Amino acid sequence: MTTQRVTDVLVVGGGPAGSSAAYWAATAGLNVLLLEREVMPRERVCGDALTPKAAGQLYDMGLEEDTKELHRHFGLRMTARGHSIDLDWPGDHDHPDHGLVIRRSRLDTLLNSNAVRAGAEVWTGVEVKNPIIEYGHLRGCQAVGTGAGTGPEGALEVRAKFVIIADGPISNFGRALGTARSRNYAQGLAIRGYFQCERHMENQLELVFDLRNKSGDELPGYGWVFPVGDGTVNVGVGLLSHHFGNEAISLEDLFEHWVSQIPSHWEINSEHIEDKPLSGRLPMGGSVQPRSGPNWLVVGDAAGSVNPFNGDGVEPALNNGRLAASVISSAIATGDGLELRKYESDLELTYDRYYKLGRIATKTLGRPGLMRKLTLLGIQSRVVTELALRISSNLINNDAGGTESVYQVATQLARLVPDRDK
Repeated sequence: MTTQRVTDVLVVGGGPAGSSAAYWAATAGLNVLLLEREVMPRERVCGDALTPKAAGQLYDMGLEEDTKELHRHFGLRMTARGHSIDLDWPGDHDHPDHGLVIRRSRLDTLLNSNAVRAGAEVWTGVEVKNPIIEYGHLRGCQAVGTGAGTGPEGALEVRAKFVIIADGPISNFGRALGTARSRNYAQGLAIRGYFQCERHMENQLELVFDLRNKSGDELPGYGWVFPVGDGTVNVGVGLLSHHFGNEAISLEDLFEHWVSQIPSHWEINSEHIEDKPLSGRLPMGGSVQPRSGPNWLVVGDAAGSVNPFNGDGVEPALNNGRLAASVISSAIATGDGLELRKYESDLELTYDRYYKLGRIATKTLGRPGLMRKLTLLGIQSRVVTELALRISSNLINNDAGGTESVYQVATQLARLVPDRDK
């Protein structure tokens, strides 16, 4: 027997993007059903460090009290070519002066619970199988519940006025509707593990831009050490997957080599790793198109929304979900499905020009010679590094003058560069 449900909004996927969309749609008074294949808590490849902008998104969702015990970071140390510089997060914007560190297993569970608290139904342990297409129009989905999570067991059929697709970087549901990732865009690779560390309460993150393989060849990426505040630090490597003939490399070998290069002040012992490190791919820079249809929207990793400057996927995901819920709420309130067109225009205004600049930057980082010169120049200049921090974390104040005018000029120039990535 097939369980049938009808709802205003169906959300496919329960990560940050899907949970954010479910929360904001439910807060707007809509009937929302979120389906998530896995059972919470679940692991994901993530650095766990939320930027001040991402922390602000959580606070906007009413989670300030729920996160007050989380470890906070107030800046980061950037290291390259034997030089280090300490930077504080800028506090002159509409976001906190700090970021948060929370394991993804805990974050996703928290966001799911928050969506439920807002009035959404969240069914975990339910695998979405196929979209329901009738007369060329998306009507919902067919799914199967394992009974292991919060959802029912057996065959399901969910029909909805609108669908938000948030099923991650592979996005089988999105692909069934015709979405695709451009292979001309850079894609990130990441691997991370947790190590016991006495310095787990440090209030700075550390990024090291001197990533090399065992042969000593420079690689386009960085290593990180992020204190979690629970007795451990999150240690990982982020790498651009392809550019200018970079040879395939084993992430496991690279991770092992990076652990041996971690700055000595962290006192990391390679034997103190919790479990086998996890790795994954990061679709970056708005690499997936289309991001919308007549009654559906694509958000988060499913939309390729990872920041190409720094590999952050959480902040864009939270923002995507919020935007999607907003336009769907308007569409239902007005009875005009054309309101969904605002999603693309909102993304273009909020991210696309910034992402295009990021794609240009990743091409530069893919050239080891240029990367070497730029990182050496940047690490020796506080003005340059502070600007790089603001840009890479998308913390630019568009009303500010001074050094931030450099960013404004750069984005204007980026508009003139032919976008051959598409």
